[in-house]
Amino acid sequence: MLTIVVDAMGGDNAPGCVVDGTIEALRESGNRFEILLIGQEEKVRPLLEQHDLSNMNVRFMHAPETVTMEDIPATAVKTKQESSLVKGLQLCKAKQAHAFVSAGNTGAQMAASLFVLGRIPGVLRPTIYAYFPRIGEGLTNIVDVGANVDCKPENLVQFAEMLTIYQRYAAKIENPTVGLLNIGEEEGKGPEYLKQSYRLLQEAHHEQKINFIGNIEGHDILAGKSTIVVCDGLVGNTILKFGESIPHFLSSLLKPAMEKLVVSGQLDQNTASLAGKAFKGMFEPFDVEKWGGVPFLGVDGISIVGHGRSSSRAIKNMIYMAEHMIEQRVNEHIAEVLS
Repeated sequence: MLTIVVDAMGGDNAPGCVVDGTIEALRESGNRFEILLIGQEEKVRPLLEQHDLSNMNVRFMHAPETVTMEDIPATAVKTKQESSLVKGLQLCKAKQAHAFVSAGNTGAQMAASLFVLGRIPGVLRPTIYAYFPRIGEGLTNIVDVGANVDCKPENLVQFAEMLTIYQRYAAKIENPTVGLLNIGEEEGKGPEYLKQSYRLLQEAHHEQKINFIGNIEGHDILAGKSTIVVCDGLVGNTILKFGESIPHFLSSLLKPAMEKLVVSGQLDQNTASLAGKAFKGMFEPFDVEKWGGVPFLGVDGISIVGHGRSSSRAIKNMIYMAEHMIEQRVNEHIAEVLS
Protein backbone atom coordinates (compact mmCIF):
# COMPACT_ATOMS: atom_id res chain seq x y z
CA MET A 1 0.00 0.00 0.00
CA LEU A 2 1.19 3.52 -0.83
CA THR A 3 2.13 5.73 2.11
CA ILE A 4 1.79 9.48 1.65
CA VAL A 5 3.24 11.85 4.25
CA VAL A 6 1.14 14.97 4.79
CA ASP A 7 2.60 18.03 6.51
CA ALA A 8 -0.05 18.89 9.10
CA MET A 9 1.59 22.25 9.83
CA GLY A 10 1.85 23.51 6.25
CA GLY A 11 -0.37 26.38 5.08
CA ASP A 12 -2.26 29.39 6.37
CA ASN A 13 -5.17 27.23 7.54
CA ALA A 14 -3.14 24.44 9.11
CA PRO A 15 -3.52 22.18 10.91
CA GLY A 16 -7.34 22.19 10.82
CA CYS A 17 -7.86 22.12 7.06
CA VAL A 18 -5.00 19.62 6.62
CA VAL A 19 -6.59 17.14 9.02
CA ASP A 20 -10.00 17.62 7.38
CA GLY A 21 -8.57 17.21 3.88
CA THR A 22 -6.75 14.06 4.90
CA ILE A 23 -9.90 12.48 6.31
CA GLU A 24 -11.87 13.51 3.20
CA ALA A 25 -9.28 11.88 0.93
CA LEU A 26 -9.29 8.62 2.87
CA ARG A 27 -13.08 8.41 3.01
CA GLU A 28 -13.58 9.36 -0.62
CA SER A 29 -10.89 7.00 -1.90
CA GLY A 30 -12.02 4.05 0.17
CA ASN A 31 -8.73 3.85 2.09
CA ARG A 32 -6.76 2.86 -1.01
CA PHE A 33 -3.60 4.46 0.46
CA GLU A 34 -2.17 5.22 3.89
CA ILE A 35 -1.69 8.76 5.22
CA LEU A 36 1.03 9.62 7.73
CA LEU A 37 0.23 13.01 9.25
CA ILE A 38 3.26 14.73 10.71
CA GLY A 39 3.23 17.81 12.92
CA GLN A 40 3.06 19.16 16.46
CA GLU A 41 1.20 16.66 18.61
CA GLU A 42 -0.44 19.19 20.94
CA LYS A 43 -2.08 20.87 17.93
CA VAL A 44 -2.89 17.91 15.70
CA ARG A 45 -4.00 15.17 18.13
CA PRO A 46 -7.08 17.07 19.39
CA LEU A 47 -8.22 17.60 15.80
CA LEU A 48 -7.78 13.94 14.91
CA GLU A 49 -9.78 12.93 17.98
CA GLN A 50 -12.77 14.82 16.58
CA HIS A 51 -13.03 12.24 13.79
CA ASP A 52 -13.98 8.57 13.81
CA LEU A 53 -10.69 7.00 12.76
CA SER A 54 -11.75 3.38 13.11
CA ASN A 55 -10.85 1.37 10.01
CA MET A 56 -9.09 4.39 8.55
CA ASN A 57 -5.54 4.22 7.19
CA VAL A 58 -4.11 7.20 9.03
CA ARG A 59 -1.13 7.43 11.37
CA PHE A 60 0.44 10.34 13.21
CA MET A 61 4.06 11.30 13.86
CA HIS A 62 5.19 14.09 16.16
CA ALA A 63 7.48 16.82 14.82
CA PRO A 64 8.18 19.55 17.40
CA GLU A 65 9.32 22.25 14.96
CA THR A 66 7.46 24.11 12.21
CA VAL A 67 8.74 25.93 9.13
CA THR A 68 6.71 29.11 8.75
CA MET A 69 5.98 31.25 5.69
CA GLU A 70 8.34 33.90 7.11
CA ASP A 71 11.33 31.57 7.46
CA ILE A 72 14.27 31.98 5.09
CA PRO A 73 14.24 28.69 3.10
CA ALA A 74 17.89 27.64 3.30
CA THR A 75 18.20 28.67 6.94
CA ALA A 76 15.02 26.87 7.95
CA VAL A 77 16.14 23.61 6.36
CA LYS A 78 19.48 23.71 8.19
CA THR A 79 18.23 24.86 11.59
CA LYS A 80 14.87 23.09 11.83
CA GLN A 81 15.82 19.46 11.37
CA GLU A 82 12.96 18.40 13.66
CA SER A 83 10.33 20.21 11.58
CA SER A 84 7.44 18.41 9.89
CA LEU A 85 8.86 19.51 6.52
CA VAL A 86 12.34 18.04 6.95
CA LYS A 87 11.27 14.91 8.86
CA GLY A 88 8.54 14.16 6.32
CA LEU A 89 10.96 14.31 3.40
CA GLN A 90 13.48 12.21 5.32
CA LEU A 91 10.87 9.46 5.58
CA CYS A 92 10.61 9.50 1.78
CA LYS A 93 14.39 9.41 1.41
CA ALA A 94 14.52 6.39 3.74
CA LYS A 95 11.84 4.64 1.59
CA GLN A 96 9.45 4.59 4.54
CA ALA A 97 6.98 6.63 2.50
CA HIS A 98 6.29 7.14 -1.20
CA ALA A 99 5.45 10.86 -1.34
CA PHE A 100 5.35 14.08 0.65
CA VAL A 101 2.61 16.74 0.55
CA SER A 102 2.64 20.26 2.02
CA ALA A 103 0.90 23.62 1.59
CA GLY A 104 3.63 25.42 3.49
CA ASN A 105 6.60 27.58 2.52
CA THR A 106 7.28 26.81 -1.18
CA GLY A 107 10.88 28.01 -1.13
CA ALA A 108 11.66 26.01 1.99
CA GLN A 109 10.05 22.90 0.53
CA MET A 110 12.10 23.23 -2.64
CA ALA A 111 15.29 23.71 -0.62
CA ALA A 112 14.46 20.78 1.69
CA SER A 113 13.51 18.55 -1.25
CA LEU A 114 16.85 19.27 -2.90
CA PHE A 115 18.81 18.86 0.33
CA VAL A 116 17.08 15.66 1.48
CA LEU A 117 15.96 13.94 -1.74
CA GLY A 118 18.50 15.30 -4.22
CA ARG A 119 18.05 15.62 -7.97
CA ILE A 120 17.16 12.99 -10.52
CA PRO A 121 20.39 12.09 -12.36
CA GLY A 122 20.86 14.41 -15.32
CA VAL A 123 18.68 17.20 -13.94
CA LEU A 124 20.41 20.60 -13.72
CA ARG A 125 17.69 22.36 -11.70
CA PRO A 126 14.33 21.14 -10.45
CA THR A 127 11.39 23.31 -11.43
CA ILE A 128 7.78 24.04 -10.64
CA TYR A 129 4.90 24.72 -12.99
CA ALA A 130 1.36 26.10 -12.79
CA TYR A 131 -1.98 25.34 -14.44
CA PHE A 132 -3.65 27.91 -16.65
CA PRO A 133 -7.08 27.77 -18.32
CA ARG A 134 -7.35 27.94 -22.08
CA ILE A 135 -9.94 28.36 -24.79
CA GLY A 136 -11.32 24.94 -25.63
CA GLU A 137 -10.53 21.64 -23.95
CA GLY A 138 -7.30 20.64 -22.27
CA LEU A 139 -4.87 22.59 -20.13
CA THR A 140 -1.83 24.80 -20.33
CA ASN A 141 1.14 24.57 -17.99
CA ILE A 142 3.58 27.44 -17.45
CA VAL A 143 7.12 26.65 -16.32
CA ASP A 144 9.00 28.01 -14.37
CA VAL A 145 6.77 29.94 -11.97
CA GLY A 146 9.20 30.99 -9.28
CA ALA A 147 11.58 28.21 -8.35
CA ASN A 148 14.32 29.58 -10.62
CA VAL A 149 14.53 33.29 -11.38
CA ASP A 150 17.91 33.35 -13.15
CA CYS A 151 17.43 30.61 -15.71
CA LYS A 152 20.02 29.75 -18.34
CA PRO A 153 18.96 28.54 -21.82
CA GLU A 154 19.82 24.94 -20.98
CA ASN A 155 17.58 25.17 -17.90
CA LEU A 156 14.60 26.30 -19.97
CA VAL A 157 15.12 23.44 -22.40
CA GLN A 158 15.23 20.91 -19.60
CA PHE A 159 12.09 22.39 -18.02
CA ALA A 160 10.34 21.86 -21.35
CA GLU A 161 11.58 18.27 -21.53
CA MET A 162 10.46 17.40 -17.99
CA LEU A 163 7.05 19.02 -18.39
CA THR A 164 6.58 17.25 -21.73
CA ILE A 165 7.12 13.96 -19.91
CA TYR A 166 4.70 14.98 -17.17
CA GLN A 167 1.98 15.95 -19.65
CA ARG A 168 2.48 12.81 -21.71
CA TYR A 169 2.31 10.34 -18.83
CA ALA A 170 0.41 12.07 -16.02
CA ALA A 171 -1.92 14.42 -17.94
CA LYS A 172 -2.34 11.94 -20.84
CA ILE A 173 -1.68 14.56 -23.50
CA GLU A 174 -0.58 12.55 -26.52
CA ASN A 175 1.49 15.25 -28.20
CA PRO A 176 2.43 18.11 -25.84
CA THR A 177 3.52 21.30 -27.58
CA VAL A 178 6.12 23.75 -26.28
CA GLY A 179 6.10 27.52 -26.79
CA LEU A 180 8.86 29.89 -25.66
CA LEU A 181 7.37 33.04 -24.12
CA ASN A 182 8.87 36.06 -25.83
CA ILE A 183 8.10 39.61 -26.99
CA GLY A 184 7.36 38.45 -30.54
CA GLU A 185 6.85 35.30 -32.59
CA GLU A 186 9.84 35.80 -34.87
CA GLU A 187 12.91 33.66 -34.24
CA GLY A 188 15.28 36.59 -33.68
CA LYS A 189 13.17 38.30 -31.01
CA GLY A 190 14.12 38.92 -27.39
CA PRO A 191 17.35 39.16 -25.40
CA GLU A 192 20.31 36.92 -26.16
CA TYR A 193 19.43 34.23 -23.61
CA LEU A 194 16.02 33.75 -25.27
CA LYS A 195 17.63 33.55 -28.71
CA GLN A 196 19.95 30.86 -27.37
CA SER A 197 17.00 29.11 -25.73
CA TYR A 198 15.18 29.13 -29.06
CA ARG A 199 18.11 27.40 -30.79
CA LEU A 200 18.45 24.78 -28.05
CA LEU A 201 14.70 24.10 -28.07
CA GLN A 202 14.89 23.60 -31.82
CA GLU A 203 17.69 21.05 -31.28
CA ALA A 204 15.59 19.21 -28.69
CA HIS A 205 12.72 19.25 -31.20
CA HIS A 206 14.90 17.67 -33.91
CA GLU A 207 15.98 15.03 -31.39
CA GLN A 208 12.24 14.34 -30.81
CA LYS A 209 12.47 15.09 -27.11
CA ILE A 210 9.87 17.86 -27.37
CA ASN A 211 7.47 19.33 -29.93
CA PHE A 212 8.67 22.94 -30.13
CA ILE A 213 6.35 25.31 -32.02
CA GLY A 214 8.49 28.45 -31.63
CA ASN A 215 8.02 31.74 -29.80
CA ILE A 216 4.64 32.67 -28.38
CA GLU A 217 3.38 35.92 -26.87
CA GLY A 218 1.35 36.73 -23.76
CA HIS A 219 -1.98 36.65 -25.60
CA ASP A 220 -1.27 33.08 -26.75
CA ILE A 221 -1.35 31.66 -23.20
CA LEU A 222 -5.11 31.70 -22.61
CA ALA A 223 -5.69 31.09 -26.32
CA GLY A 224 -4.06 27.71 -25.81
CA LYS A 225 -1.51 27.98 -28.61
CA SER A 226 0.75 25.50 -26.80
CA THR A 227 0.21 23.09 -23.92
CA ILE A 228 3.53 24.15 -22.36
CA VAL A 229 4.72 27.74 -21.95
CA VAL A 230 8.40 28.09 -21.05
CA CYS A 231 9.82 31.17 -19.31
CA ASP A 232 12.09 32.09 -16.42
CA GLY A 233 10.70 32.04 -12.88
CA LEU A 234 10.40 35.81 -12.50
CA VAL A 235 8.17 36.13 -15.56
CA GLY A 236 6.25 32.95 -14.79
CA ASN A 237 5.52 33.90 -11.20
CA THR A 238 4.38 37.37 -12.28
CA ILE A 239 1.97 35.85 -14.81
CA LEU A 240 0.73 33.35 -12.22
CA LYS A 241 -0.01 35.98 -9.58
CA PHE A 242 -1.67 38.21 -12.18
CA GLY A 243 -3.84 35.31 -13.33
CA GLU A 244 -4.88 34.55 -9.76
CA SER A 245 -6.10 38.13 -9.40
CA ILE A 246 -8.35 38.09 -12.48
CA PRO A 247 -11.49 36.42 -11.00
CA HIS A 248 -11.54 38.64 -7.91
CA PHE A 249 -10.92 41.80 -9.93
CA LEU A 250 -13.67 41.15 -12.47
CA SER A 251 -16.09 40.04 -9.74
CA SER A 252 -15.48 43.32 -7.90
CA LEU A 253 -16.46 45.17 -11.09
CA LEU A 254 -19.51 43.01 -11.79
CA LYS A 255 -21.27 43.31 -8.43
CA PRO A 256 -21.73 47.13 -8.38
CA ALA A 257 -22.57 47.13 -12.10
CA MET A 258 -25.33 44.55 -11.57
CA GLU A 259 -26.65 46.37 -8.50
CA LYS A 260 -26.84 49.61 -10.51
CA LEU A 261 -28.91 47.91 -13.22
CA VAL A 262 -31.27 46.38 -10.65
CA VAL A 263 -31.78 49.69 -8.81
CA SER A 264 -32.47 51.50 -12.08
CA GLY A 265 -35.05 48.89 -13.07
CA GLN A 266 -33.14 47.78 -16.17
CA LEU A 267 -32.64 44.30 -14.67
CA ASP A 268 -34.83 42.28 -12.32
CA GLN A 269 -33.34 40.51 -9.29
CA ASN A 270 -33.87 36.96 -10.61
CA THR A 271 -32.13 37.71 -13.88
CA ALA A 272 -29.29 39.40 -12.04
CA SER A 273 -28.92 36.33 -9.83
CA LEU A 274 -28.77 34.01 -12.85
CA ALA A 275 -26.24 36.26 -14.53
CA GLY A 276 -24.12 36.22 -11.39
CA LYS A 277 -24.16 32.42 -11.30
CA ALA A 278 -23.19 32.24 -14.96
CA PHE A 279 -20.35 34.69 -14.38
CA LYS A 280 -19.12 32.68 -11.42
CA GLY A 281 -19.14 29.55 -13.56
CA MET A 282 -16.91 31.27 -16.09
CA PHE A 283 -14.10 31.30 -13.56
CA GLU A 284 -14.16 27.60 -12.68
CA PRO A 285 -11.13 27.01 -14.97
CA PHE A 286 -9.16 29.41 -12.72
CA ASP A 287 -9.89 27.23 -9.67
CA VAL A 288 -6.45 26.00 -8.60
CA GLU A 289 -7.90 23.88 -5.81
CA LYS A 290 -9.19 21.25 -8.24
CA TRP A 291 -5.53 20.40 -8.92
CA GLY A 292 -4.57 20.77 -5.26
CA GLY A 293 -0.87 21.18 -5.82
CA VAL A 294 2.00 20.47 -8.19
CA PRO A 295 5.15 18.35 -7.95
CA PHE A 296 8.68 19.66 -8.02
CA LEU A 297 9.85 18.25 -11.34
CA GLY A 298 13.43 16.98 -11.26
CA VAL A 299 13.55 16.13 -7.56
CA ASP A 300 14.48 12.50 -6.85
CA GLY A 301 11.23 11.73 -5.06
CA ILE A 302 7.62 12.88 -4.98
CA SER A 303 7.30 16.28 -3.27
CA ILE A 304 3.97 18.03 -3.84
CA VAL A 305 3.48 21.68 -2.91
CA GLY A 306 0.19 23.55 -2.66
CA HIS A 307 -0.94 27.13 -2.27
CA GLY A 308 -0.51 28.62 1.19
CA ARG A 309 -4.24 29.39 1.29
CA SER A 310 -5.19 25.79 0.53
CA SER A 311 -8.53 24.57 1.88
CA SER A 312 -9.36 21.01 2.93
CA ARG A 313 -10.49 20.36 -0.67
CA ALA A 314 -7.10 21.45 -2.00
CA ILE A 315 -5.31 19.23 0.54
CA LYS A 316 -7.43 16.28 -0.56
CA ASN A 317 -6.58 16.88 -4.21
CA MET A 318 -2.88 17.31 -3.38
CA ILE A 319 -2.96 13.83 -1.90
CA TYR A 320 -4.55 12.52 -5.09
CA MET A 321 -1.84 14.28 -7.12
CA ALA A 322 0.84 12.50 -5.08
CA GLU A 323 -0.84 9.15 -5.67
CA HIS A 324 -1.10 9.89 -9.41
CA MET A 325 2.58 10.84 -9.71
CA ILE A 326 3.58 7.58 -8.06
CA GLU A 327 1.31 5.43 -10.20
CA GLN A 328 2.32 7.09 -13.49
CA ARG A 329 6.06 6.73 -12.69
CA VAL A 330 6.76 10.26 -13.90
CA ASN A 331 10.15 10.49 -12.18
CA GLU A 332 11.28 7.25 -13.73
CA HIS A 333 10.36 8.50 -17.19
CA ILE A 334 12.25 11.77 -16.56
CA ALA A 335 15.33 9.79 -15.50
CA GLU A 336 15.13 7.67 -18.66
CA VAL A 337 15.09 10.73 -20.92
CA LEU A 338 17.68 12.86 -19.12
CA SER A 339 20.15 10.20 -17.98
